[in-house]
Amino acid sequence: MGELAKRSLTGAAYVALTLGAALIGPWTTFVLFLPACIIAAAEWWRLTEQPGVHVHGSGASMALAAVAYAAFGVAPMLGEGFVPALAVVLALIIAYVFDLLRRGSTSPGGALAHHLATVVYIALPFALVTWMVERHWHVFVGFMFLLWTSDTGAYLVGRSIGRTKLMPTVSPGKTWEGLLGGVALTMGVGWLLARQWHELTPVQWLAGAAAVAVTATLGDLLESAFKRARGVKDSGTVLPGHGGILDRFDGYLLAAPAMVVVLALLDGNLF
Repeated sequence: MGELAKRSLTGAAYVALTLGAALIGPWTTFVLFLPACIIAAAEWWRLTEQPGVHVHGSGASMALAAVAYAAFGVAPMLGEGFVPALAVVLALIIAYVFDLLRRGSTSPGGALAHHLATVVYIALPFALVTWMVERHWHVFVGFMFLLWTSDTGAYLVGRSIGRTKLMPTVSPGKTWEGLLGGVALTMGVGWLLARQWHELTPVQWLAGAAAVAVTATLGDLLESAFKRARGVKDSGTVLPGHGGILDRFDGYLLAAPAMVVVLALLDGNLF
């Protein structure tokens, strides 16, 4: 099977599973994204692992991501706030800190930063899926439409008319024309969503679209920088034609928190 065919089949399965889980409800979405979060944590560990700093193996990062994802993801479905979830996550991080000090880490600050990044960069963005689906599946599915449009639109416009490199030292293929085209197309989809789905106001859909288009590109660039620093092409091999989970969700990891923050700022009662 050719690379394009593998990529297309994987992408179609990913879209079908995501939309199907959202239609069923937040618990199904929670279960679907749990393994993705855990695998992403393992890939994140491999991209950033340094001898003497990461005294805990990838299993510790996977466990921390799973606990944080469960804590932050289940909270909205039980009608709880972030405080109990935060307490659980902090307790585990404190246990890790004592253990890395006991083991004599040569860089306890670096090890602690990695654990915190596992929560903030990996687990929390994945956990936000349940917050969006819990409010209404239209909010989450609409967000995913915006994310997919941003990615596809930037690629197509960049391939067609892209001339000015956006950040050539990090991702040589990205252009300013592609970024602006992706933003424009995503805003267009945001306008269409506002006309069809009224769980959010037109201002919220359009502001969310702009935030998603910009932060998804930044997330893509950030992961490219991590891979370039590590000297690898992909973060993993779990997704045929796409690479690893981080390769598929790089834009999502910044876009999901951005969407939630924008919606919360525009409607304090939403989240």
